[in-house]
Formats: sequence, structure tokens, C-alpha cells
Amino acid sequence: MKKKIVFIIIYLLACVAPFATVWIRKSDTSSAEKRELAAFPKPMKEGRLNTDYFTEFDAWFTDHMGGRSELIEAQTVMKEYVFGESAESSIILGKKGWLFYEKTADDYCHVRTLTPRNTENVAYTLRMVQDYCKKAGAEFVFTVAPNKNTLYPENMPARYVQLDCPSNLDALKPALARNEVCYADLKQAFLDEPRVFYHPQDSHWTYEGGFLAYRTIMDKLAPRTGTLLTMTYTERRDWDSDLTNMIYPNAPDIDPQVYPDINYSFQTKTPNVFDEALVIETYGGPGEGTVLMFRDSFGNTTWRYFAQTFEKAEFQRAVPYRMSSVERLGADVVILEIVERNLINLAEKAPMMAAPTEKIEILDAYDMSAGETRIEYESVTGYCHIYGTIDERYLGAKYKAYIIAGTEEDKIFYEAFPIYEKELLGAEITKDNGFSAYIPESEKDRVLGILVYTSGQYYIKKESK
Repeated sequence: MKKKIVFIIIYLLACVAPFATVWIRKSDTSSAEKRELAAFPKPMKEGRLNTDYFTEFDAWFTDHMGGRSELIEAQTVMKEYVFGESAESSIILGKKGWLFYEKTADDYCHVRTLTPRNTENVAYTLRMVQDYCKKAGAEFVFTVAPNKNTLYPENMPARYVQLDCPSNLDALKPALARNEVCYADLKQAFLDEPRVFYHPQDSHWTYEGGFLAYRTIMDKLAPRTGTLLTMTYTERRDWDSDLTNMIYPNAPDIDPQVYPDINYSFQTKTPNVFDEALVIETYGGPGEGTVLMFRDSFGNTTWRYFAQTFEKAEFQRAVPYRMSSVERLGADVVILEIVERNLINLAEKAPMMAAPTEKIEILDAYDMSAGETRIEYESVTGYCHIYGTIDERYLGAKYKAYIIAGTEEDKIFYEAFPIYEKELLGAEITKDNGFSAYIPESEKDRVLGILVYTSGQYYIKKESK
């Protein structure tokens, strides 16, 4: 009888323990999971009984249960060492302790998420951006930060097999050349180096890798005073690896990082600037001119090199890319950097840029008004954003699209980006038959339709008012 009582007491304590630990010790996984944990619910909301109280309480308890991060880590260890799998579905356990993003698996296996036509569309879009920058008096450079497993495939698990076809990045490179886009080839630059410049347990390059990227980009620009030519580094074991944190929330920040031995002389407009900030503005660099850089998290370890090279700099992470910043800053150089795994994003959201106009003589145009071409409108900060889809039956391997505005006697042709606005169109997949243009807001009521040129033929859809 006593044994039964002891067992019942132990069982009840085990049931109560998680509740007790909520108050004894707060969960510490918020930073590792990169999200805000659920707040403790209130019985009343806006003067009424909170009908979602128990659902919210369950979410709060799940997030704040004491030892939660330890349980997550225990699950990770068990799966890794017993089953050889990652407890975090977004992480690939590689060889020699290397970690990779699952999102890079398609690129590694050469699964094309960009269709051949989308590849041409992205390259032509970048050419349009380059022409825009050139007209504003700025040099333009496009570059891609390679996925880690693109450069170091020997550390990927054997179950990931590469198809015998080019990856998105490999297919895009010749398309960029055909469109004469200034391209800094970081993949080749890193492959030419015998040393490893990426963190084994982080998705990014080191500061030394960032410097190699910086030099490769600068080599595509006109020579300028202030360019950093060499760099020495000091190694410290204090790096907060993003992939490690996702599967080992309690892991200390002990991964090696090499820090550049340099006293930066530029200043930031915002003190204690955060590397992940949407906008970073600097001034007082010892170099000349102004640089505008559209970047992602790979810019965290490169932006200071550029800030030190130019007198003024602005680094933006917001999407869509706001090309009006070129004129606002009086930029001399514009850099667009994106990581390889996100290349498809370039096919899904057009840069926010005033559409260029073109003179067109239409001698013969096929009427596609009865087809499935779709035209949508939205107002965006001084622009009328016109986007939509073109009936697939009329499209060849490449196409150009124009928004027709004005009057029948005096037409204006605004060239649209060949971009499929996936989010705005409410689509689940990225297609390659879209168009997107930002025209003056005053032109909205003067839009006459859309003109498409493909395979040597013009097609027109007139807008019904």
C-alpha cells in the first residue's frame, strides 16, 4: 500500500512540476527561435469575457514552461545521435559537424525553381534597373551570395543527389551576360580560394569571406581612392551561429570568427546600429562618393567595408527595392546583393521604380482582349502600380510588356518589368507570365491597355473603362 502511495505522489509531482517551473525559471528560447513568446492571457478583453483565454493560456504555457530549451536540446541530441536526423526540419545535418539550411536543398540538387522564361525575366529586370541607374549617373553591380553547400558540397549528406542540369544560379549567369548586366561572380571568387570562408555551423560567410565579396564587387567598379586592398584579422571564439541556435538553444556562443583589424573612421547616423536593421546610414568615410546597397543578411559582415570606402553610404533590406533612393542620395554606385536560395524572390516582386517610356510604332497588333490577360491596379506612394498576367497562349521564350496610357491620338508606352507579382495576385506558386509597372499616379485614369511583344509579334489588350 505504501508503494502505491509513493508512486501516486511521484506521479502527481511529475504532473505539477512543469507548472511550477513556469514561475521558478523563465524560458530562454525567445532569442534562439527569433520570435516573441506568447504573453500571459487576460480574463477580460475590451470589457468583455476573453473567450480565447484557455487557447491563449495553452500557448503561454507552452512557450514559458521551465526547461523548455533543455527539452528541445535533448530532443535534438537524441535525434542526431540515435537516428542521425535533425530535430529541426529547416536544418540539414551535414558531415564533420556542418549544418545547412534545408531551403538550400533545391539549389544544391539543381532543382530549378526558376523556369527558363523566369530566368530571362529576372536577367532583363536587372538590365532595366542597371539602365535606370546609369541614366541617374550611377554604376550598378549585381551579385549573388552563394549558398554554403554550393561552395562546400563535400559536407552535404550523401542522400542529397545533384541532377545533371544547371542550378538557378548557373542558368542565370549566361542570361545576365546576354543582357549585359554588370555581375560580380562571388561563386567563382570563393571557388578559386583554397580556404573555407563560411562558418561550418552558420549559414553565412565570415568577415574574411565578406572581405572577399567586397573586393570582388569593387573590382567590377571604376577604380577609386579609399578602396581597401588588404586586411588582417584576429580570431575569437564568440560567434553566435544562427543554425546552431535553432537546434541547440542553450549552446554557448563559442564558434570561431575572424574580426578585421581596422579602426573604422566612418560614423553612423543612428548610434549602436544593429546589423539586421532595415536601413543603415553612414557618413564621414575617408573615400569619395556615395554608395547605395540593397542587401540581405550576408551584408551584415560586409557593409562596414563599403562604409569605410565611400564618403556616404546607405544599406537597405526592405523589399521591394526602392530605386528612387538613387536620386535621393545622389548615389555614385548601386549594389544589389541577394543570397542564392532567394533568387526566386527576384521573379516575384518588381523593384519600385518609375517605369521608363519608349516610343513604339505599332503597324500590326493581334487583339488578345478575349483571352485571359489580367490587369490590376493599386496606389503606392505617388505611383499607380499596374500589374497582372498575360495569357500564356501568346508568350514565347521571352517577352516585353508595355502599359499604354494617354489618348488614342497621343499614346505613351511605359515599359513594365516582366515580373509575376505572386503575393499581390494571391498565387501559391511563382509563374512566368506576369508584368509589373509603376507609372505616375495621375496616369491611372488614362490607361488604355497593355501591349506585349514576343516572338516578333505585338499583342494588345484594351482596357475597358
